[in-house]
Amino acid sequence: MRPTLGEWRRLALLVVAVVALVAVAGAATTGTDDGQPSGESVLNDTRDRYAAADTVVVTANVTVDNGSANRTSTVEFAAAGNRSRTVVAGQNVTYRTGVNETVAWYVGPNRSVAVERGAAGRVAGVEPVGNASSTLDPTNRSADEANLSATYLRRGSDDGTDAHVVEVRPDDPSATTTATVWVAVDDSRLLRVETEDGTNTTVIDYRETRFNASVHDSTFDPPGDRLSVASVERYDAFGAAQANTSLDLPRLDAEFRNATVLTRAAGTNVAQRYRDDGDDVTVVSTTADREFDRSGENATRVTVDGHEANVTTVRDAAVVYWEDDGVTTAVVVEGSEDRAVSLARRLDG
Repeated sequence: MRPTLGEWRRLALLVVAVVALVAVAGAATTGTDDGQPSGESVLNDTRDRYAAADTVVVTANVTVDNGSANRTSTVEFAAAGNRSRTVVAGQNVTYRTGVNETVAWYVGPNRSVAVERGAAGRVAGVEPVGNASSTLDPTNRSADEANLSATYLRRGSDDGTDAHVVEVRPDDPSATTTATVWVAVDDSRLLRVETEDGTNTTVIDYRETRFNASVHDSTFDPPGDRLSVASVERYDAFGAAQANTSLDLPRLDAEFRNATVLTRAAGTNVAQRYRDDGDDVTVVSTTADREFDRSGENATRVTVDGHEANVTTVRDAAVVYWEDDGVTTAVVVEGSEDRAVSLARRLDG
């Protein structure tokens, strides 16, 4: 059972299951009448424990079993505020992902990539592993608002550590995934998570969890031997951004917010952010060859300022993009595709 890239990424997400399992603001309270805590209160205490920490460092073993085969990996995770790094090692292969204030990065055996955080990365079709800041950060309380029920099962121990045992399941009766969570009684840290989805059983054993440990800033930087980010600069004025890049930047007749210029070996990426009629708009200019999916699949052909362009929807954002003389330009807005095309046709330059 050889893991795919997506499966390795899911292992990285599972190890910080505190996001999906304890950020349960809408969970139903199913406590007991004999003085024991409710399942919701146990998970809320755990959420608050992680959220209150300046840093969290975790080492865990993750085993996935489908009944006929299994695989095990070791996951190391570190988070400090909106920065995180995850290392997944197993079966003679290692994957690393991370995010800092400016870039999200991924390094695997056959592929390495870094993208600017925010709309430019999403549109490029390169998912910042973590939307790292929201998915991998245990201090983010709004990462998952799914309706879940948390039921207190018992107080006990499987490895000598006194623990609360809580079952978490979706309220949706058609859902097949359930999870059992072991939480340390003394400090509310996660000890073990077992999930069942009808096909796979996944077990996460948290070998070590350290709160407020010293984590060097370089922990969250891309590894220089595999992936180089030459520079990332942010500007509060259009003129300053234009003066600090060789690209001829288009300008939108709207409220300019800021621009980020990211220069790396693969090319230059400039993301300008505007506010127009209540909408956040991003204008991307890039010379990177693989930044956009140019296949045209699921896209509609349109014309923008004489250019043949594609318009499509990526998640909740509409994007229209085209290439001219080696530079790809894109306009991104969380709205309709017609709105994106209208904004693109207003670009000056």
